[in-house]
Amino acid sequence: MSKEIHFIFILLLLPVAASLSCRLDVPIREMTNARKAIADARMVKAEKYAGVDLDAAVQKLMESQEQLSKKNVEGAKKSAEESASLAHAAYNKAIPILAGETISIAEKSFSDAGDVSADRLAPEEYRDAETKLKQARELFQNAKYKESYESAIKADESAKEARNTAISRKDVLRDSIVEVKKTLDEADQYGAKKYAPEKFNLANENVGIAEKSYDALELKKGFSALEVAKINADDALLTALKSSATDRFAAAEDVVAQARKSPVAAEKKDELNAAKESLDTAKAALDNAKYKESIAASEEAMRIAGGMTAEKGRGPAVAKTEEKGEAGAAKHEQSVAQEKDYDLYTVKYRKKYKDCLWYIAMRYYKNPWLWKKIYRFNKDKIKNPDMIYPGWVLKIPKLKK
Repeated sequence: MSKEIHFIFILLLLPVAASLSCRLDVPIREMTNARKAIADARMVKAEKYAGVDLDAAVQKLMESQEQLSKKNVEGAKKSAEESASLAHAAYNKAIPILAGETISIAEKSFSDAGDVSADRLAPEEYRDAETKLKQARELFQNAKYKESYESAIKADESAKEARNTAISRKDVLRDSIVEVKKTLDEADQYGAKKYAPEKFNLANENVGIAEKSYDALELKKGFSALEVAKINADDALLTALKSSATDRFAAAEDVVAQARKSPVAAEKKDELNAAKESLDTAKAALDNAKYKESIAASEEAMRIAGGMTAEKGRGPAVAKTEEKGEAGAAKHEQSVAQEKDYDLYTVKYRKKYKDCLWYIAMRYYKNPWLWKKIYRFNKDKIKNPDMIYPGWVLKIPKLKK
């Protein structure tokens, strides 16, 4: 019969021993204490950490039962007391080891939760695990091993819950990546590749790291990379906006200055005043770091001023050759264009709607969706297909039959 089976057999016999107490002075209390001490030792895995003492405790309890069967009450009592003492010793050896190992397990679970940014995505569960883990460590330092063990178990449970909750909310990282990409797209539109190339490239690089981390569930790494990406994307956008607004304002000043010198300036006082007003608005917005408003006002100034000199398809250079009629430089340029299979079109100023590649494609090709053909043919001049200015002379490629 194995020791465990024999021990269970003894436990079953204890009630019988109690029934004999009317005839014998059975040491019920001592035997019950031994049985409880052994059970407590088993609860803290004494068979793993203090196996020798636990086996000895079980053996002594068996001896106590044998002594009782021989009506040796004193011998049974002594063996039961020795069993309880050995079981307590096993418990005291096992509980510190068990508490320490359980704390280590909880620390690993807490670290795993941190790797998926549980502090950000599951803050309540994460803080609860952190608090209980801290308590477990303090209790261990104060030699309160049972309480430390119990607190470590709860810390481990909270940490695992925090990790699972964080993973279920991982799309927060994906949404944040999308927002940073939008910022980068906007920065690109305002020339970030030209005005802030280092910050723009660094932001894109870290967005890539964040996307890979999202797929690998390395959410902490992903959020860290995304923070770097966001800072640099915002800086790139701001730099691009400021530089673009400055350049656009300078260009608007030139266009308005040309309009003042044009032959039609006296006839177009209202338009010239409107252009000046838009230019002043652009300057005020630029000084107050309202770069988008400044860009819009500069473009308005260029549209108005450019429209003054571009009326009837003639720019300032065409006006100077007016005395020579259609036989002048403009006519020559048009003839050259025809030889090269393209037409020339001067961007117009309109009050109701601004001239655009869509309308130009509709006019020449009867199909507005061919605007990209015009854009590609004029890439040396057009940097942004949504922004063309009155007075510009565009080359319109002819469609092949």
